[in-house]
Amino acid sequence: MSGGSPISRGPKSLTRFAAIMLVVGLAFVSYWRWSPDSALSTDDQPVAISTPSEVETAASYSASPDSGEDSVVVATPSALELKDALKQALDPQQDGWHSEAISDECLQQLKVATAILSGAEPTAEDRCRSVADIGFACEPLRPADLKQVWSDDSTRVWRRSAAASSAEVSHRGRQGLVDALRALAGPLADAHEVHVETKIVEIDADATPMQTTAHLHLSGRTPDGSVQLNLVWNCQWNQGNLPQLAKIEVRSYEEVTTDAPGGTWFADCTEAVLGENASFRGQLRYGLNHWLRRIESVHLTTVFSYCGLAVGDVNGDGLDDIYVCQPGGLPNRLFVQNQSGTAGDQSQSAGVDILDNTRSALLVDLDNDGDQDLVVATLISILIYSNDSTGRFTLETNIANEHRDIKSISAADYDVDGNLDLYACVEFRTDATSDAAAEPFLYHDANDAAPNLLLRNEIGEKEGAWRFRDVTVETGLDENNRRHSLAAAWEDYDNDGDLDLYVANDYGQNCLYRNDGPDDASRPQFVDVATDAGVVDFGSGMSVSWGDFDRDGLSDLYVANMYSSAGNRITRQKEFKPDADQQLRALYTRFAKGNTLYRNLGDGTFEDVGAAAAVEMGRWAWSSLFVDLNNDGWEDLFVANGYMTGDDTHDL
Repeated sequence: MSGGSPISRGPKSLTRFAAIMLVVGLAFVSYWRWSPDSALSTDDQPVAISTPSEVETAASYSASPDSGEDSVVVATPSALELKDALKQALDPQQDGWHSEAISDECLQQLKVATAILSGAEPTAEDRCRSVADIGFACEPLRPADLKQVWSDDSTRVWRRSAAASSAEVSHRGRQGLVDALRALAGPLADAHEVHVETKIVEIDADATPMQTTAHLHLSGRTPDGSVQLNLVWNCQWNQGNLPQLAKIEVRSYEEVTTDAPGGTWFADCTEAVLGENASFRGQLRYGLNHWLRRIESVHLTTVFSYCGLAVGDVNGDGLDDIYVCQPGGLPNRLFVQNQSGTAGDQSQSAGVDILDNTRSALLVDLDNDGDQDLVVATLISILIYSNDSTGRFTLETNIANEHRDIKSISAADYDVDGNLDLYACVEFRTDATSDAAAEPFLYHDANDAAPNLLLRNEIGEKEGAWRFRDVTVETGLDENNRRHSLAAAWEDYDNDGDLDLYVANDYGQNCLYRNDGPDDASRPQFVDVATDAGVVDFGSGMSVSWGDFDRDGLSDLYVANMYSSAGNRITRQKEFKPDADQQLRALYTRFAKGNTLYRNLGDGTFEDVGAAAAVEMGRWAWSSLFVDLNNDGWEDLFVANGYMTGDDTHDL
């Protein structure tokens, strides 16, 4: 399991979490702004938190005419009142962000114009004309100089030539906008279920004419597969009652077509594989919202809960099985694969139907007996089970964590002694009385969290003992070790024969611990070289993956963060933190840019090639993985993204 974002914690931390999420500029709220009065720290001071009084439940004392005594009258706002309060709180005109109000208007105008691309609205052409200024002009929105940059049996990718400049204007006037969009929709002519998404990521409201940068994503299913267009436009606007499009310039264009049954490379086979199990029908098929209304709060299950899974062969039959982690109060599930391709629930008989709030798990051979043992990271401890080689497990040790909030675990033989050791990422600290808990929380450079743990495997050093010893401090891994860690990955990036460690952290700097080996007892085995190597990657680190994407024999690095159109737009405006220095302002812009791909240069340093490789915008990215999806010998990138999905399909 790798990846994550702030999860459940105590009331004080929940308040912090709510403020931080507002600060980062949530991508799913179209006009949330990073306000000059918001809770970002610019001078290494703790974040200040405030909440809108409009949405708080009001309580007042009034005299009861019957009893003559004071009684408490609780006024609970109605759903309509809450909706109105939220609308007012998110109104950019209420907090002085005139540019954000203009951005909202531009976005709505773009959505009116691009509705023509889906072909779903009969009046789309007339409405599209109303968006354009009478003097509107644009180049072809589907460039003529496309170059095919990728092709195989199922996929073809075209892009505009990197050396191409803006083409000559070919469409003019209000009808010209309609004609340009109709031509752009050509690749979607045979598509159905067409989806159009538009985001404004930059705005200069003071320019004449006003300027915006927009990202557009169009996709649809065709009879043979699918088609997808990824566009970046520079738009110029003339201002009136509503902004009107004066010009569109195409900054980038990508067109992707695939040949695949059902329009996608992958088919959802969850129910086909697991559907015959009572646990699937009675537990797993329901979403988290269902269980939040039914599970006691003592289990610490919240709307921000997330759980991982582990894949491995638990019974030695050559087929991979699945261990599924669950929120507190719901049993974890072990599904053992059958020869037919289905999988049966063996959770109870295997002895691993744990009810603890579980974050992640591993199936790995810890005692070198040839079968895969089970490591389970719950909220408060790490449980280690031995496997009897048939898929029956016995709890051998319970490693408690005083700080709780364990997020993920990884296994590696860091000291090359033949035993797999364990590394646990631990995010928020819960022991508020400790010295470190008094440290200020800095959004851009947090170092006040609970420490991660390196547990050395000492099973074979004493007969019959399943012992894992905390060696975090003695190995040097306590350096920069309170950075709200969410995921870690091991790799020998310097090809010296031992494994190094990269740790993805929320709220600031990541760590790259180079393993220098235990040769010299006078110095730590691990040294944080992230700054020297150029892989600090300021951001909201969710996950990390190693892979040799360019096949040069060197391991490269991909880090998943959060991409925010609102954050990109707002942090570039003069109203954002006007008293902060330019370096800090640029740092917050980097927080919103998305994922990072680092190419290993072979000299101990890396270069950021994410923009050139077009892999930065992974949306709200969680887990990320290098994997060869099409078996062509080149490692592709798979990124899981999203935020929260409720039962209401019209929710944010």
